[in-house]
Amino acid sequence: MARNNLAFNNMRKQETKGFINFFRQLFISGLLVILPLWLTIWVIAIIFKWISAFSMPILSPILNIFTSNSAWVLALAKIVSFFLTLIIICFVGYFTNKVLGRTIFKYFENVFIKLPFVGSIYISLKKLFSFFSTKDTEMNFQKVVFIPFPNKTSYCAAFSTGEQIINGQKYITTFMPTTPNPTTGFLMLIKEEDVIESDYTAEEAIQYIISAGIIKPEKKQ
Repeated sequence: MARNNLAFNNMRKQETKGFINFFRQLFISGLLVILPLWLTIWVIAIIFKWISAFSMPILSPILNIFTSNSAWVLALAKIVSFFLTLIIICFVGYFTNKVLGRTIFKYFENVFIKLPFVGSIYISLKKLFSFFSTKDTEMNFQKVVFIPFPNKTSYCAAFSTGEQIINGQKYITTFMPTTPNPTTGFLMLIKEEDVIESDYTAEEAIQYIISAGIIKPEKKQ
């Protein structure tokens, strides 16, 4: 009788363990499907909200003239301001590509740069965005390297942004983005002999960093 009870209890434990493992597999499978979709929707929602907010202060008072339904006004204003902002951005891009537009923009930019404190913030942000978008091969902003971090036996992907000589030793200035948000990171000076160069493009490196190494460029050194 005791042996039968022991065998029955072991069978119950195995069934319970099997059910837990089965449930765990289903949960992980579902999470791997839902999480990327949810994160994608979340990022799109943030971008939509940010773009819509640009022209919302202009559209909301105008729409309030035609209706008193605040909920309807808010929803419509978000949609209309989103597309209006896209049109404004495209227009600014088209205008600044022309000679006259570049001249006018350069004039106002120089005035903006001369403002105390504000100018330094603007220059820093402009260089940051140029870092990821420039196509000028003479600027060494898009060279992807691997640097030792947090110790000599581990390496992280980074961007080479320049060179400096310190005490007769050549150092490479690097910006190491963080995962999964590549807009933040660490500025580090690394000895030239410790830097490993790669043939990754900036876009490939960003994908590699955001995906935590899941998306890696094929046939790259």
